[in-house]
Amino acid sequence: MSSQVFRATDPREYQKAGQSDLIELLPVPGANPLFLPKWVIEILVYAIVSHEFVHLSGPTGSAKTSLLEALYLVPKNFRAICSGLQFKEMPLRIYPIEMATYEAPGELYQRRALKNGTTYDEPSGLVQALRAAAEADGKFYHVVWLREIGRVHSASVQGGLLDLMTKGEIILSDGTQIDGRDIAWVADSNYQAETDATHTLVTFDDALKRRFTVNLTLDYLSAAQEVQVLQHLAAQGHLKKLDGALAVKVVKLGQIIRRHKSEGNLQSVPPPTIYGYLAFLQMAQTLDHLSLQQIAAATLLGNASPEDRKLASGVFNEVFGLQADQEDDPTSGGGLF
Repeated sequence: MSSQVFRATDPREYQKAGQSDLIELLPVPGANPLFLPKWVIEILVYAIVSHEFVHLSGPTGSAKTSLLEALYLVPKNFRAICSGLQFKEMPLRIYPIEMATYEAPGELYQRRALKNGTTYDEPSGLVQALRAAAEADGKFYHVVWLREIGRVHSASVQGGLLDLMTKGEIILSDGTQIDGRDIAWVADSNYQAETDATHTLVTFDDALKRRFTVNLTLDYLSAAQEVQVLQHLAAQGHLKKLDGALAVKVVKLGQIIRRHKSEGNLQSVPPPTIYGYLAFLQMAQTLDHLSLQQIAAATLLGNASPEDRKLASGVFNEVFGLQADQEDDPTSGGGLF
């Protein structure tokens, strides 16, 4: 049975959803709603509530960052999932730590700073986050978010995390201690995306890898799921009318683009998204005098470099076939891709 789309913030809808069904999370201000399998969201929320060490991995564009932001920046989302799982409802606090800024293990503890022309050592952003989480009054769930751990300058920086990532007492370089029992850790990376290592600069430290007790690999939605999301958005009024056959084709186009990008091709073309599909369909309805090739060239296949244009044209023809107006006019669309 195919999956359906249910809203996280509607308790009755949420309870009806099966574990493979898609859950719609309310959008972060200025962004779009997020759609992910129920089981993925529930495991992440369980791990946060249980103060686990989480490795969240997957290819670029699989919503790792968007998922964490949707839970944190839109409190209704996190509260709704906690309620559905019968967990204690408390606000979520996330402390984002940019791992690419650390060049040596010692910098995890303290960094050189400059004030009034004098340099001095100050606690690192990571230590400040740990202290803030430990000193809170117990009315929040706390998450230290290690952003892009594959982007550190050396594996030794990852190894340096081992003394800090503990559920017991965290001992700092100056001998002071921090209670780490009520702190969850979430690290995101591209390590599990074998064909997409664009943002992975070092080998994953084996000892650190074993420290993670919850390992979630996010992936792109299937073609059938993406079509269902488009149907859901159309029902909400994002489209005047959904052309089902065209929706299937535009999703197929996105899937093929994604496959080529994973193989190292079409790197100048923007990553396909649900809202890229929606832009294509909205434009096709409003500007129905344009060819689908012209619309594709302005949306999903936009900004193709000169080197990618021939392949982009081939990808379009693979899905839509050669358009009749192109056959009649050999110069039509010559500069589109």
